[in-house]
Amino acid sequence: MKQIVKNFNNLIKKTIFKLKNKTNNKFHVSTFNKYIITIISVLFAYIFYLLIPLLYDKNWVIDKVVNKLSKEFNINLSKSFDISYRILPKPHYLISNSKTSLAEIKVLNVFISQNNFFNKESTRINKVSIKEANFFLLSNDLKTLYKKSENKFSKKKIKINNSNIFLKDNLNEVISIIKISEAFLFFDNKNLFNLFDLNGEVFNIPFKLNYQNTINSQKKIKINVPDLKLKIINEFFKKDEDFKSGMNNISILNSSINTKYSIKDQIVIFQSDGSRSFNSKVDYNGKLSINPFDLNLEINLEDYRTSNLFAPNSIINEFIKSGLLFNQNISVNTLVNIKSKKRDAIINEAKLELRILNGKISFDKSLFINNNIGLLEVSNSDLFLEKDRLILTANLSIDIKNTHKLYSFLNTNKRLRKNIKKIKLNIIYDFLSNEIAFKNIKIDDNKVSDQFYNIAEGFSDNNSNNLTKSRRLLNELIGLYEG
Repeated sequence: MKQIVKNFNNLIKKTIFKLKNKTNNKFHVSTFNKYIITIISVLFAYIFYLLIPLLYDKNWVIDKVVNKLSKEFNINLSKSFDISYRILPKPHYLISNSKTSLAEIKVLNVFISQNNFFNKESTRINKVSIKEANFFLLSNDLKTLYKKSENKFSKKKIKINNSNIFLKDNLNEVISIIKISEAFLFFDNKNLFNLFDLNGEVFNIPFKLNYQNTINSQKKIKINVPDLKLKIINEFFKKDEDFKSGMNNISILNSSINTKYSIKDQIVIFQSDGSRSFNSKVDYNGKLSINPFDLNLEINLEDYRTSNLFAPNSIINEFIKSGLLFNQNISVNTLVNIKSKKRDAIINEAKLELRILNGKISFDKSLFINNNIGLLEVSNSDLFLEKDRLILTANLSIDIKNTHKLYSFLNTNKRLRKNIKKIKLNIIYDFLSNEIAFKNIKIDDNKVSDQFYNIAEGFSDNNSNNLTKSRRLLNELIGLYEG
């Protein structure tokens, strides 16, 4: 091979020498032409040099590339794939339709160093580019990858474009698809941490993820979801094999949820650290068992409007709409205590109980209290998915302690006022359409008329409900009730 290159260089020199001799006769070679000839000669020599890997034995190349990908990048390819050598945009091996234990990769570009193609044994990989790949991950695979992240990534970059991650449950059913527009990972030798950056999309919602891991001590994850105005930052400190601690911050809309936590024997104990929601203080604490998932949580909200919990863009609404709570493998027992000191608050105190067991969600024993008027209690509740609809059914029991204060709040005409003590009804609420229906209404154990139901339908479109409209409709219902 060296002899071929030497002969090629000699040929170029002879050609230039002949042209130089002709200069003494009739033919003159200008300085510019000499530069052009030199540049063309160097270019041809460089192209010829770049083509040298085409002469390598194909089986040797496959073995070399597979071994280096495994040792340096932890990419373990099966050997059944197509491979070819390309010089543009940079010298690289193009591997088509390859497979690993976790992925099917349509395009894998292995970029190699140009330092010494004359010695094939010195072949080095500079970086790896993956395109149009499908990654298939089970929950156990995620744990394995998380543990592997404690080891050093390669100093050489792995780049991923236009790919998908299929997350599967233990029954091998796809539960979520993450689309990767761009991602890369490598060990940052300057800052001494593993770095994984991802721009992607899940449930048609774009997000950015940044993961940093200082080997064996600290991990930091940042997630940014601009469309939801959501930011998550989690810092994790490993003190020893049995005890770990961390700090988590979730910023969404006008809320900032800051949590301190510790982990021991797969039990997470956590508490609030200066959290606020809609400028109100949030205090909470709880215990979480990771396997199986079992959460006990108590939240205390001071000077907080209960109506904010059920606003269209509230945190609890977004969680319910996401469908993430409908999982057979999770158990949740949550109590939310709310107190409001605001003068215009309709609800002064609330105790919202959320229970999840075997995929069933209920709000039984939840209480909403107005100190002047009375209270509302929830029973026989059920939240479920039905034909792309998210439905809550519940029985409501309203105890009126002071009818005078009620009618004063509603601005009810004195001639229409009745001595009402208890109201019972069943509601059917669709979270997605924000529509509500009332069934089986009884006032002091008396059934109401069909005309009463017709007027109550005025509340059905919850998007248009407001205090003025509610007062008007309630006064119409009170006037219609015969007592």
